[in-house]
Amino acid sequence: MRARFILICIALVCLFAAVAPSFAQDMPVASVNTGSLNVRSGPGMQYGSIATLPFGFGVPMIARNSQGNWILIQLTNGLTGWVNVNFLFTQYPTSRLPITDQPIASDINPTGRSNAFTLDLRSAPSTENPVIRTVGLNTPFQLLGRNYNSLWAQIRLDDGTVGWVETRYIITSVPVRSTSPQDGSVFVPNAPVSPPSQPHQPPGTVRRHIVQPGETLSAIAARYGVSIHSIVRANGIYNPDRIYYGTTLIIPYS
Repeated sequence: MRARFILICIALVCLFAAVAPSFAQDMPVASVNTGSLNVRSGPGMQYGSIATLPFGFGVPMIARNSQGNWILIQLTNGLTGWVNVNFLFTQYPTSRLPITDQPIASDINPTGRSNAFTLDLRSAPSTENPVIRTVGLNTPFQLLGRNYNSLWAQIRLDDGTVGWVETRYIITSVPVRSTSPQDGSVFVPNAPVSPPSQPHQPPGTVRRHIVQPGETLSAIAARYGVSIHSIVRANGIYNPDRIYYGTTLIIPYS
């Protein structure tokens, strides 16, 4: 029995010795050195996440971007994606990788269908914007992109009509968050602005404000004569230093 076990172990060692070198020789490899690493569709934070890798996960490296801070890798299912070089451990000099700055190509156009009996197609990612069209259950569409938090998706109907729908009412062929933002989302740091005078309003009521390009949370708070904290609390904002164009904020009266 012992001799049989030894023979099986020797056979397994020979098998791995035959397979492992071919993997290593084809492409240089790296391992994930962080707890959860987003794999993105392009070399930058502006691209959507297509997968998440755990700590220690090994990946073959295909190429790098021109700046050398993003690495194109291959996943176990054959797909490719981009990861930040700071979250990889490798003994291979990444400067030797070929250079490409192109987002990964997709063999299919992401599609989807409505999952509600009636679904409003709007001109922008907010319920404050006008309705372009109302579509019915199982209406097919092409998925074009998303807003900053993936609560809205930009779609194109079969007749060419383009608009925005809430993602909770659709079913898509790929995760909506894997697509790129199409709403002009930008990072805007907070900066103090002198508040204009505001008329007194009844307590307990609210107003709504659609964020415009370049606006900051402190500027919006100053405009309405309220505190930043009150806007953060009313809207459940996680990071007060990040607001995005097109977002509708609730502005409570002080």
